[in-house]
Amino acid sequence: MTVAEASPASASGSDEAVLRLYDEAASRYDLINDLVSFGTSNWYRRRTILSLELPSDATLVDVGSGTGSLALAAQRFLPDSPSIVAVDPSTEMRRLAEKAGVRDVRPGCFDSIPVPDRSMDAVVSGYAIRYAADFAAAFAEIRRVMRPGGRLVLLEMIVPARGIGRGLSRFLIRGVGARVFPVLCRSRSAGDLLRHFWDAISSFVPPEVVTAALVDAGFEEVEYRHVGGLLGEFRARVSDV
Repeated sequence: MTVAEASPASASGSDEAVLRLYDEAASRYDLINDLVSFGTSNWYRRRTILSLELPSDATLVDVGSGTGSLALAAQRFLPDSPSIVAVDPSTEMRRLAEKAGVRDVRPGCFDSIPVPDRSMDAVVSGYAIRYAADFAAAFAEIRRVMRPGGRLVLLEMIVPARGIGRGLSRFLIRGVGARVFPVLCRSRSAGDLLRHFWDAISSFVPPEVVTAALVDAGFEEVEYRHVGGLLGEFRARVSDV
């Protein structure tokens, strides 16, 4: 499990408080991810990029990129790519992504992805689709930037709707994590982020709502995969025409 490889990918005024939260936690963000994922977050990044089976010169945009984890993985595994873009609404996250070595970092969100029409072979997003205010608008924007045959992967944390799994997840994240992580990270903002994280993932829509919206937006080969724990991924592609 990982907290979020991204900050809010919706930049409307109503999200200003959430953006401030991510800005404040940015300096401890990667440490929080490593702690929550028990050191497996790098594996998630590698797996996501490699699973796309893209040629080395493929173009890719990471929406809601946060500190740039997926974009950095793409730079490693797509060495001949002329364009790998990291997009995020958070100024501090973008600064850290640039510092980490992401070559092309731009402000933006799911409502407005700052790349040309039909310019990307792949669109990826790590744990940010929960912040899209309107799936129809977000998926239309994603389709706009994708080339024919392009591939989409949206990673997300999916909490069980009920039962022991939901209760245990709440206890570990909002109960234990929100109390322990501020001490480990030496930052009060770590606790605030964990509490927000739980509120965000526990209120996210069921996977079938997302897959239905992808189908309605005209994507093909739409599927949801449960990867393990709370981790899930939505996959789709655009037609070859």
